[in-house]
This record gives sequence, C-alpha cells and structure tokens, in this order.
Amino acid sequence: MTIDAVQEKTPARWHWLGLPPSYEDSMRFPGPREQITQACLEAVRKSRFRVVRSDLAGGWVEARTRVTFRSYSENVRVWVDEQNQVHVTSECWWPMTFIDWGKNRWNVRRVLANVTLILGAPY
Repeated sequence: MTIDAVQEKTPARWHWLGLPPSYEDSMRFPGPREQITQACLEAVRKSRFRVVRSDLAGGWVEARTRVTFRSYSENVRVWVDEQNQVHVTSECWWPMTFIDWGKNRWNVRRVLANVTLILGAPY
C-alpha cells in the first residue's frame, strides 16, 4: 500500500456537511525518513493508540483510539512525505458524530508532541 492510499479518505455519505469531524496538522523533522517513521510508530504507541496497520518502508501508520466517555473512537493516520514532513490526521470513527469536543485536535497534538519528544525539536 502506498502513502497515497493512506492519505485518501474513505468517502462517506455526510462529508458534504463536514461530518465526521476531523483535524490535521504537520511538522518537519530532521533526519532520515526511516528514523522519522520509526519515531512516528513509537509516538503512536506512546499515545496509547492501537496500531491497526503500518508500513515503515512506505512511511505511514494507521491507528485507532479507544472508546471513551468523550468519543466513540477516532481513526488516526500518520505519514511521512519525501521532505520529512510528518502529517497527522484524526477523524471520528462514527460517521454521524456532530461535535468532537476538541478530541481530534487533542489526538493530533498528542502524537506530534510524542514525536517531538523522541526526535527533538522540528525545524
């Protein structure tokens, strides 16, 4: 599977309404792509998300959060592009979720904070 397939979002019935809620952010880190991808996998595990699948050679990780009183779970995707930019997206798993109460943003920031702890400051 390629990064393009990971980046492609599953077409849902309610995306024209902005549902389900999602959040995306990215940071650039120094170092080889393999090292950054390994750090992303470790950061996802440190964030206590369940790794669904990953391809370290392809530079991506897919994970799912746990069900909590705030959400039914979120799908988290992390991938590293050719310029060593780490992209993280979080999208509510349940397609009829109207409000995520900031949970997707919290997931993305948590992963990026853990990557920063592992690799050091981004540039």
